[in-house]
Amino acid sequence: LSPGQLYGDVLYFATEARAGWAHSDPRPLYFWGYFVGLNALWLLVPALLVLDAGHQLATAQRAHDRPRHKAH
Repeated sequence: LSPGQLYGDVLYFATEARAGWAHSDPRPLYFWGYFVGLNALWLLVPALLVLDAGHQLATAQRAHDRPRHKAH
């Protein structure tokens, strides 16, 4: 779900940038605070979740690949 959220956010920002930011309020507080700042949370949280999932998968794979000692 997180990669899909990231894809949607990138499309959201890209289409708005391509339109020349025509649909956003040009006032600095609104643009940077609301448009960029609050929407950046929708980029940051899924990105952190994807990174955490990758770390967890790598840790699990390393544990699985570790040679096991046979009990005699």
